[in-house]
Amino acid sequence: MTVSAVVTAQDRREFLREAVASALASGADEVLVVRNFSGGLEGLEGRYVDVECRAEETGVKEAAGVESAHGDVVAFLDDDDTWEPTKVPHVRELFGNDPALVYYCHDQAPVDRGGRPVEARHPEWARKDPRRFATWDGRDLWVLFDEIWPGNNSSTVVRRDWALGWTAALREAGWAADRFWFTAALLDRRSTRLEDAPLTHLRLHDLNMSQTRGASPEDFRVRHATSSARFARSSRTLARIASERGGPDSPIASHFSRTAAALGFFADLENGHHPRSSALAVLRHGPGGRDRAVTASALTAVVSPSLARRLLYLSSLRRWRLG
Repeated sequence: MTVSAVVTAQDRREFLREAVASALASGADEVLVVRNFSGGLEGLEGRYVDVECRAEETGVKEAAGVESAHGDVVAFLDDDDTWEPTKVPHVRELFGNDPALVYYCHDQAPVDRGGRPVEARHPEWARKDPRRFATWDGRDLWVLFDEIWPGNNSSTVVRRDWALGWTAALREAGWAADRFWFTAALLDRRSTRLEDAPLTHLRLHDLNMSQTRGASPEDFRVRHATSSARFARSSRTLARIASERGGPDSPIASHFSRTAAALGFFADLENGHHPRSSALAVLRHGPGGRDRAVTASALTAVVSPSLARRLLYLSSLRRWRLG
């Protein structure tokens, strides 16, 4: 059972060498670095393969990595994260013992910019319990994604021969590749495994798009608008595929249609693009009472878009602060 590590990077060089070194130290049979820039990694020359990819989207880079890899299994790693030395041997064992397994995802341990362990007060992490996947009802996607799935790109592993059939759709989705791979396995009704083992070090720093640390209100507004638009695009792709397979009222299609509406609202709000009408639309057709944060933001935006933006910024500061 061979394992290919696909390390993706866009513009950012600072942490890349450490990420690649961790994949090699964990025992990856090959390491592919899919990036939009060149330059050797000191001390690692000849131990990895460069795959040039000018596209910014993580999904496009991961698709290129899957197509370029030679391993039986592909494990993804963001350029700013690292793996535990025990990860690749564990992946080999899992996929070697279960020929039907196509998707595996595990938990992460937060570290600071310098790679030192930290306590991150993040409510979304606190309530995640991958062990509950064994008793999930198969229909409630809100519970699955909010309380069970520990999703992260750097903790995602897929069987390559299965993943090749999804690369075209991943390019269309563009972003939220970690959620894409998990949903693809659910749509195909293939064997998946979630674990609470923290085999990835997730770096929390001010250069990460999804984190508020070090961001001014205007910085956050730009980041949030960009990430919301990206994730809305991915959700629309997943909603389309799920609708084609199971109908628009199927649980997965319904979930991602509502998610796309909510994320589209956040992008419109942060960009100042008809925020009140977008808020009314998401209240009519969006996640309803299942996502109180979206509902509260939309209700606030109907009265005052500027106040809604301010509250979102403050909420994100609380979510991402370190202990």
